[in-house]
Amino acid sequence: MMVSLKGIHKAFGDNHVLNGVDMDIEGGEVVVILGPSGSGKTTLLRTINFLDPGDKGSVTVNDLTVDCAKHSKQDVLELRRKTAMVFQNYNLFANKTILQNVTEGLITVKRYIKPAAVEKATEMLKKVGLGEKLDFYPSSLSGGQQQRAGIARALVLDPDVILFDEPTSALDPELVGEVLDTLRDVAKTGITMIVVTHEIAFAKEVASRVVYMQDGIVVEQGKPEDILTNPKDPRTQKFLRRITDPGVDPKHVDMSED
Repeated sequence: MMVSLKGIHKAFGDNHVLNGVDMDIEGGEVVVILGPSGSGKTTLLRTINFLDPGDKGSVTVNDLTVDCAKHSKQDVLELRRKTAMVFQNYNLFANKTILQNVTEGLITVKRYIKPAAVEKATEMLKKVGLGEKLDFYPSSLSGGQQQRAGIARALVLDPDVILFDEPTSALDPELVGEVLDTLRDVAKTGITMIVVTHEIAFAKEVASRVVYMQDGIVVEQGKPEDILTNPKDPRTQKFLRRITDPGVDPKHVDMSED
């Protein structure tokens, strides 16, 4: 297994966001996590790389296992070297060019010398279609271009797994397609991906597995054709009915009782 989550619990005060999540992900899998707002999807991603460490449980990435409740700074550093995260709001440094944003991790985390970092970052930015934007600042780029830069920043670190937190949710509708095309290209490389998204068509096309979460637990998981067209659990059925309603914002599906 490339990623193994065992008994992950996470609470913010009295709000229990994750309630004992178990998940095993094989190398090269593209796992799409679906669920209504507040189901724990983003929090789960953030526990994997310890941006928000779990209260209980353990996280394994490749050959490294870290206890959520008892870990050292070195444990967390080693875990983060194996992961990369693409955020929904890009999280680029506004005072750095796109090239500088992508070289930052290579220099500070991977200890590349600057010329080698620039060479590798330039090659990666060309792969995501930003070869002519190297010296541009984030404010000069569209949201889709900024997100593609964020994807390049993650890929250039050669992580074992990339975590995508709703990578298209902050984009205008006309820009979503270019980012999804980049994600499709990333999936073809064989890297392990965990993607929180509401893009059902993307999940059908690219995911090797779909996971449905609600109330901090994994309700149901399986192949896309099973979960998206023939879910077994009534909660999954209800969510999919509502998310495909053209009058419903998929980011804010109301799962309260009718």
